[in-house]
Amino acid sequence: MRMTYFLTSLIIIGCILLTLLSNVLAEEPSFSAGKIMELVDGRYDGEAQETDMTMVLIDKRGNKRIRQLKTFRKDDGKDSRNIIFFLKPADVRDTAYLSYDWDASEKEDDAWLYLPALRKVKRIAGSDESGAFMGSDFSYADINGLEIDDWQYRFAGDNQQVDGFETWVIDGIPKSDRHQTVVEETGYLKIRMWIRRDNYMIVKGQYWIKKGKKVKYFRAKEIRETQGIWTAYEMYMVTTVNGKKEHASIIKTGRAVYDNDLPETLFTTQRMERGL
Repeated sequence: MRMTYFLTSLIIIGCILLTLLSNVLAEEPSFSAGKIMELVDGRYDGEAQETDMTMVLIDKRGNKRIRQLKTFRKDDGKDSRNIIFFLKPADVRDTAYLSYDWDASEKEDDAWLYLPALRKVKRIAGSDESGAFMGSDFSYADINGLEIDDWQYRFAGDNQQVDGFETWVIDGIPKSDRHQTVVEETGYLKIRMWIRRDNYMIVKGQYWIKKGKKVKYFRAKEIRETQGIWTAYEMYMVTTVNGKKEHASIIKTGRAVYDNDLPETLFTTQRMERGL
C-alpha cells in the first residue's frame, strides 16, 4: 500500500516536471541567439558619454606606443554621433575621428578622419571600415560597432564562464544576401562572442579575418557600473597570424561620465579642424 502510494507520488511529480520542462522548451525559440544579440544591441549605455582614454599599441617584440585621447558620444533617439580627439603624443596630436551611426538600415553610416599634417578632413568609405584604426588592432568597424542585422547567429556549443561569470557563446556569420558586402566592409568572415548573462556585455570575442589568415581576439576587463551603466575600463585586442601573436592593442578608460550636456556643435567636421 505504501509502495503503491510512493509510486503514484513519483508519477505525479514526474508529470509536473515534464509539464514544466515542456513550458521551458516552448519558450526557448523566443530566446534565440538572435534575440540575445538584440538585447546586447539594446543595452542601455546612456544618452551621452565623455571619456578619457589611453591607447597602448604593442608590437610583436613588446615595444609600446602610448596615445592619449578623449571621446564624446551623443544619442539622438536611436541615432548616435561619436567624436574622438587625439591629445598625445605630438605625432598624432589634434587628429580627430567623427562618426554618425544611423539606425535606419537603408542609410549608410558616415565617418570622417581629420589629419592635421594635411589640414584635411578625409571621408571614410564603408569599404574602408575594415582598416586599422590609427594603427591599432581595432578596426574602424570595431570602433563604430557592427550592424547586428547584417549577421545571422547561432549558439556555439555549451555556455562558458569568463572571469567567473556565466556567458552565452554565440557565432555570427554574414547573412547570405549581404555576405560579400559585409565581409568587404568589416573584413570578417566569422565572429564568435562570449556575452555575460547578467548584463548582456560582450566580454570576449574571436574574429576571423578574410585577408592574411589572421584571427583577432578581444577581451573586456575591469567591468563595473558607473552611474548605473556597465562599463569596461580595459579592452584588449590581439591580432594573430597562423596562431602567433603579431600585434596587440589596449584601450584603458581613466574616466567615464554619462548623460552630461554636450553641444551639437561638438559633432561636426568644423570642430574636428578646430580641435578640442
